[in-house]
Amino acid sequence: MGTKQLKKEVNQRATMYVLTQEQINEIAAIGAKEALKVHRKERQKDERKRARDTDKVKQTKKMLSSYRRIKATLKDEEEFTEEEKTELRWKFIEDLMGNAREVAGKSDKTIKDMERRRQEDRYCVYRIEKATEMYKNECELTGSDEAKRRYRELSMLYLDEKKHTVQEIAEVEKVSDKTVYKDIGIACKIVAVYLLGI
Repeated sequence: MGTKQLKKEVNQRATMYVLTQEQINEIAAIGAKEALKVHRKERQKDERKRARDTDKVKQTKKMLSSYRRIKATLKDEEEFTEEEKTELRWKFIEDLMGNAREVAGKSDKTIKDMERRRQEDRYCVYRIEKATEMYKNECELTGSDEAKRRYRELSMLYLDEKKHTVQEIAEVEKVSDKTVYKDIGIACKIVAVYLLGI
């Protein structure tokens, strides 16, 4: 095969298309639209993930904030004995002086609701204590002074019997208020994983 024949075959295989400027602009516009769609989808996905993470941190802070109150009410409210349940039913009946069966049914429902709420509160306290205990262990295992400080700050703000203000925590830890807020945010993100999952 000669070089003329080879050039002829190469030219036949490499067919070139000539596009007008209008066609090039149209292809570029279609490509830009598709790229923009992909970019928007990725951004929306990132925003949804960020929103979920923010919601988990808010929910964690809310649960931690209510920890002391729930624990205090659990100390005051022990399980009702059968005699107390009966007494509560009759007291309820006396107060309403309505149809005895209807009122007794309502009082049973009220007692069951109170017991269910108490069990939910106990479970909530258990979950918070377990999650913060796991966070404490994580902080101790890292050996980082900063991680240990974050746990102490979280504990002072939410878990200790005496609630401390951010200013008091900042004084104790010898850091600024801004650092305490930042540390609490980081700690709550970690506790949220233990408390609410990923």
